[in-house]
Amino acid sequence: MAEVRGTRPALIATLARRIMAFALLAMVVQVVIVFADYYFDDVELGSLIVERETVALAAGLHDEDGVLRFDLPEAAIAYRLDPATHIARIRADDGNTIFSNCEDRCILHLLPEQVDPPDMWSRLLSYGKPLSVAGGRAVTVGDERVSIEIAVIDRTETAMWRAIGHEFVDHLAIPMSLQLALVLGGALVSTVMALRPLKEAARQAERIDPLDPEKRIETAGLPREIAELGEAVNRALARIGGLMREQKLFTTAVAHEIRTPLAMLKLELGTIDHPHARRMEADIDDLARFVGQITALGRLEATGRSAFAPLDPAQLVRNVATSIGPFVYDRGHTIGLAEDEGGQVFRGDRALIEDALVNLVTNAVTHTPAGTAILLRAGPGREIAVEDDAGLMRVPASAIGADATGARPDNRLGIGLEIVRRIAMLHGGRLIFDVDPGRRTTARIVFGEPSPSPSSGGEAG
Repeated sequence: MAEVRGTRPALIATLARRIMAFALLAMVVQVVIVFADYYFDDVELGSLIVERETVALAAGLHDEDGVLRFDLPEAAIAYRLDPATHIARIRADDGNTIFSNCEDRCILHLLPEQVDPPDMWSRLLSYGKPLSVAGGRAVTVGDERVSIEIAVIDRTETAMWRAIGHEFVDHLAIPMSLQLALVLGGALVSTVMALRPLKEAARQAERIDPLDPEKRIETAGLPREIAELGEAVNRALARIGGLMREQKLFTTAVAHEIRTPLAMLKLELGTIDHPHARRMEADIDDLARFVGQITALGRLEATGRSAFAPLDPAQLVRNVATSIGPFVYDRGHTIGLAEDEGGQVFRGDRALIEDALVNLVTNAVTHTPAGTAILLRAGPGREIAVEDDAGLMRVPASAIGADATGARPDNRLGIGLEIVRRIAMLHGGRLIFDVDPGRRTTARIVFGEPSPSPSSGGEAG
């Protein structure tokens, strides 16, 4: 799961990149269209130049004690530096001139002084590029109307490009940037909200417990497309669960059917008085025990957690010591109960846990010499343990004091310990070995709350 997160790009990042790419493409196309529209329309472009230049000059007007004053702004410095190509005249409503840089030349390009100028006017002085234009507009300063007239004979096209750039910034760049931010932000927020149910479904799938065959992804309330995916996963889980159940039933049935022939074979061997017959009886006992373990494993895998009940660990170890005692003593070992170390009640299946203890005791008896003392202990906490004083268990160094996944004694494929480990996993716990070579081996089952994914191999509880 972590590898998938680290190597694959997030959907949100992919969407953001694509939205940004298409938005930039749209901006480029729009810039080209707007540029072509303005650049090849001389009349409209002339009006833009007049508007831009008169706005720059209007910034220098101010009212001082009822008297209009004008200071040439920095943005209109060309009207001082190059009056031959940048002509300007500013008149008050009563006809008085507030500013002029053209003197007698004004009459060549601007309106006659006797004419009351309109609020906005413009005309081309020439056609084609470079563009020359004259025009004016009326502005209000305080309570007084002021007429600003200009003429631009733009040999370098500076005024034209300044006007086009102003239009791009005011009417294209800023609106498109805001639109891009809103569209991108809205798309990302919408994507995050739309992916929340999918992430929840993924978390549910991650928490599916292989030991709980009834666990499914909850699809109620999910969007239709995500719900269809969840239902498809549920159907796949149901099919897999059905196949596993059939396989378990077949294995258990085969193991059960083998029991009767083994019992009959042992009875027949009992009538033969020969050392080879005794050795064969021992082999048959081992095989019968192996078949019994397969049957127990099938029963374990068919068990759910719905039947769990509160269990007292002290009572569990007493019951097992009593029931398996004759088997232990017949093989020259001893069994007893260690001092109660404060075992705590936990929830579980009594029959399965007793089977686990029986397997641990049987394992200790089988792999230790005669005379070995075996102790069963309850506690501390939610823990039970089987201890022997032989210390012959061979466990990898990495497994000592940790979850016993992979630990195997020298029995038949370690199926007994595998059953114990699975019983512990079903109860949200783990099987741990503590080995002091030549002195002591302790197999502990530490119980906890049922873990969400026992197959992950991590410690639970």
